[in-house]
Amino acid sequence: MDLELSGDIPDEPGKKMLGFIGGELPLSSGDIERILTAAEQAENIRGIIVRIKTLNIGVGRANSIRKRLAGLKSAGKKIIVYLEDSGNVEYLLASAGDKIYVSPWATLNLVGLAAEVSFFKDTLTKLGIDAQIKGLGDYKSAKDTFTRDSMSPAHREMMESILGSLSAELESAVAEGRGMSPGEVKKKIDRAPYTAKEAISENLVDGIAYEGDIRDRARDEAELEVRTISARKYNRYIKFKEKLSSFGRLFSGSPPVVAVLACTGAITGGSGRGSGAKTIRSGPVLKLLGQISKDKSVKALVLRISSPGGSGIASDVIREKLKRISEKIPVVVSMSDVAASGGYLISLGARTIVADPMTLTGSIGIVYGKFDVSGLKKKLGISTELLPSSKHSLMYSSARGFTKDEEKRLDEMLRTYYDTFVDSVSEGRNMDGARAESVAGGRVWTGAQAKELGLVDELGGLHEAIEIASKEAGIEDGKRPLVKYYSVERGLRLASLYGAEAFSGRAAFLMDLAEMLTRESFFAVMPYKIDVK
Repeated sequence: MDLELSGDIPDEPGKKMLGFIGGELPLSSGDIERILTAAEQAENIRGIIVRIKTLNIGVGRANSIRKRLAGLKSAGKKIIVYLEDSGNVEYLLASAGDKIYVSPWATLNLVGLAAEVSFFKDTLTKLGIDAQIKGLGDYKSAKDTFTRDSMSPAHREMMESILGSLSAELESAVAEGRGMSPGEVKKKIDRAPYTAKEAISENLVDGIAYEGDIRDRARDEAELEVRTISARKYNRYIKFKEKLSSFGRLFSGSPPVVAVLACTGAITGGSGRGSGAKTIRSGPVLKLLGQISKDKSVKALVLRISSPGGSGIASDVIREKLKRISEKIPVVVSMSDVAASGGYLISLGARTIVADPMTLTGSIGIVYGKFDVSGLKKKLGISTELLPSSKHSLMYSSARGFTKDEEKRLDEMLRTYYDTFVDSVSEGRNMDGARAESVAGGRVWTGAQAKELGLVDELGGLHEAIEIASKEAGIEDGKRPLVKYYSVERGLRLASLYGAEAFSGRAAFLMDLAEMLTRESFFAVMPYKIDVK
């Protein structure tokens, strides 16, 4: 089989919105895990060629796919990797291969993980904007993005802990794939980057080849037949077989269905769209969850979530809906790259939470605030007359700051909502209040750390989450359920049609964050979009 991994690998299955626009939709993470699981069990597939090009995914998704590739290797399938160019994420995936080949001009940038955190206090000050944002908990650093010009000691401690945990996972994964010790891998990372020839001498790759030669290498060195099937065609074949199987089982009763719903982006209320390309709106999500729960053929639900959080209200109503569904059927949450703050709050509605060791989660805390733009208006020569009808009717206006009385009231409410969040953790994770408080404080944890702390139940990817859901639903071993993928309907976004999807990164995240501040008082969001590279 021949599989190409490049660009974004979305958690949500794609849908063509206009038949005449664009080519094939990208394979989702669910598609890839399905393909690799089926290939592991298929007797007529002896190996796989994996072409890895520049990726735009987090380490959590990459590590989950790597583990599925490692599963193929354990099953005796040969894995031949072509690595066009490489950073940390690309090499993490490639390390699962039996053989790794790079192009002559490739640079192996296995330089280790780093975090970039931007602060906008000085920028806002120059513009005449006062970010009046507060949070509860030493580690709840969402406010710091706008109110500080550097990390606080607690913020730095948290980031160093995250990087230490993720780096240990990276070193362990590479060590496993290349037959080294983690200590050896760490030394090689410290000496990186490498040219293609240097990477060979360091035993990080096995040879130099052009992409057009990779099939010959697979035949000559891995003893694989040249006849191949593309992963896309194989995915269509799998889906066709599933439909046939489903049709056949209709005569002996409805086939058991495990529903998989992917939710990606900042969490907001209502049914519209945010600034970012991907937003979790509570309205459409609740509607779809209601439809799934009414389908009697659905025996379990897996919610694949990738979100830094957002609206506290929207997060909680989705959590409550999941909790109600979990009283009838098993609900399992599968965490992607990130499921933090409001994303973690949603997860508390599930019976079981599964995270990759490299997932970012936690960030249990609340912030509130607004942007006072009166200084900016003054700079621009804009005058505004304020006509309040009551003492606090201008409380959330961006034309002035909070009064002392308003700040006091909001601080009291902040404590109430924070305690409510911690109580939800205590209830959902069967912890006493003191224990829940100790893992809160707005601190972000990796999946590996969260497992030790009791914030998640199991470590794994979407594949493992589906297996757990099937088992909890009582689906017998050897009786494969029909896995049905759902996606929340989205409106047409012209930006994505014209290749501007890159805008959905950090800038769009910050725009969604700023938008939430103008619409809601309190929200549960991770400190910032953590870019781990």
